[in-house]
Amino acid sequence: RWLVDMGAKVEAGQLLAEIETPELDQELERARHELAQSEAALGLSKITADRYADLVKSASVSEQENAEKQADLKLKSANVAAATANVRRLEKLQGFGRVTAPFAGTITARKTDVGELVSASGGKELFQLTQTDKLRVQVRVPQPEAVGIAPGLAGELVIPEQPGRVSTGQVARTSGEISSDSRTLLTELEVDNTNGEILAGSFAQEIGRASCRERV
Repeated sequence: RWLVDMGAKVEAGQLLAEIETPELDQELERARHELAQSEAALGLSKITADRYADLVKSASVSEQENAEKQADLKLKSANVAAATANVRRLEKLQGFGRVTAPFAGTITARKTDVGELVSASGGKELFQLTQTDKLRVQVRVPQPEAVGIAPGLAGELVIPEQPGRVSTGQVARTSGEISSDSRTLLTELEVDNTNGEILAGSFAQEIGRASCRERV
């Protein structure tokens, strides 16, 4: 079942969907029973090992018999550890049945529906989540102007669909090299979009270079 749809605003950790895992549930239940059996066997082995450890002091049992019981105790302890690890592994896998938001943002696409088969190895995405309060704007700065580009430098851009509105950003990082194809420096600016007025994926124009379209 899915709990959010396209356009929904979600918080970090919010439950987006739940996936039924009947086969995994059965495997986990069996693993828990096996762990209970191992723990019961360990309890009996410990009682026996302790008793033989006392009896060997009075020569009521041989050293060989005592050694066998102590070895059996170690074996049962190892079985419990292995069974416990298996239960924890299956519990972690079962946890993936709850799909939660890794960060706060907006659901821009829902690509699953009730009844669809979800495979861990299928690679199919269930949701697209976009964080839009701060946008990254990629600009290709021509080589003659690239020398003055440095983190913290302010930049202005406009969206063609929003004439008269100027957005301000700051240079966050650059690629550090001039592209051999375009002879430009790939530069990334960060623009505050808390009000959500700029749509992610839009193209913008840098002021002063109207012919240059930049990817938001």
